[in-house]
Amino acid sequence: MLIAGTKGKGSTAAILESLARAAGWRTGLYTQPHLDTFRERLRLDGQPISQALFVTLVSRLRRLVARLRADHPEAGEPTTFELTTVLAVLACAEASVDLTILEVGLGGRLDATNAVDSGLSVLARIGLDHTEILGNTIAEIAREKAGIIRPQGPVVSALQRRAARDMILARCVEVGACCRFVRPLPGGAPEATGQQVVVRLPSGPPFAATLHLQGAHQRQNAALALAAASELASAGLALTPDSVRTALAEARAPGRVEVIRGAPTWVLDAAHNADSATALARTLDEVAPSRPRWTVLGILRDKDAAAVARVLVPGADGIVVAAPKTPRALPAEELADICRRAGAESVESAESIADALDRARTAAGPRGTVIATGSFAVVSEARAALGMAESDA
Repeated sequence: MLIAGTKGKGSTAAILESLARAAGWRTGLYTQPHLDTFRERLRLDGQPISQALFVTLVSRLRRLVARLRADHPEAGEPTTFELTTVLAVLACAEASVDLTILEVGLGGRLDATNAVDSGLSVLARIGLDHTEILGNTIAEIAREKAGIIRPQGPVVSALQRRAARDMILARCVEVGACCRFVRPLPGGAPEATGQQVVVRLPSGPPFAATLHLQGAHQRQNAALALAAASELASAGLALTPDSVRTALAEARAPGRVEVIRGAPTWVLDAAHNADSATALARTLDEVAPSRPRWTVLGILRDKDAAAVARVLVPGADGIVVAAPKTPRALPAEELADICRRAGAESVESAESIADALDRARTAAGPRGTVIATGSFAVVSEARAALGMAESDA
């Protein structure tokens, strides 16, 4: 199964995997990027693949790459993402999982995952991102992402902007596919361990459940995952109220409005475009209303930093900018200027994400809130600084 989209595809994939596993299926989940260890990108039955299996598969891929170089030098060197996709498919096949869920890396039509024969196409919310590659409009980007739709195949999609919806429907008409657009789950009342939602399965009365993931956008992702799971009923996936309750309560998507209660409260979120920043801003008052609220911000060069800043600056009492440890990072001083142009009155520059967190912690005080956001790289470094990183042992 393929899941494409701009916003929410990783969370949708995680919820769908949890639904299938709670129903008794063996699962393989391929997502990106990772936060703590590269092996997170491939999970078998909910756990990152072991170091031993990873080493074995990489050794086999080395031999395949050597053959590729010898037999087809005109093909060029395969990318890391292409090789990891092959590794994921190979691992899932040899583990004999019941369901393989592949998160599309970039776009869809030309993505390495689209080489897989997928029986179901899932489309999360589509927005503007990677415009230098996918196109400058929602319609152009939607055309690329709709490239995962298979002839005569089932398609489930989140609610979309009109331009994206029209492009998805046009692709479905072109290939004879059938698409169902899914509304978010009702509910949203906050609970100690998440938010309350109301679920209606194809048969039976509606029932209440707790969705661990926070925010209205996660109710859309959960509804999309449930719709995808219902499409698998013909293959034997049987959801029950008990299995759904378990799956929604246990689904995890680190770095997506990840709240750590303490003094101060920490919120880690990888928002890196205007849509994801808007979802974060709308959720903060629900999950972390305490003030003062300081934001640690780091953004990559290929993202629209101005659009993110325009969304996040108004809700912050202060901002500390820093460049995460990647050559793609926007320099801190450039980002500071962008934040000031967006109206920020209090902006500091730090030498590292860890330093930025320390400054924000001091400024927020024990009763305040610190948000670390702007990219997965920021969240990864924040998790390490806060002692949350998973061991690669």
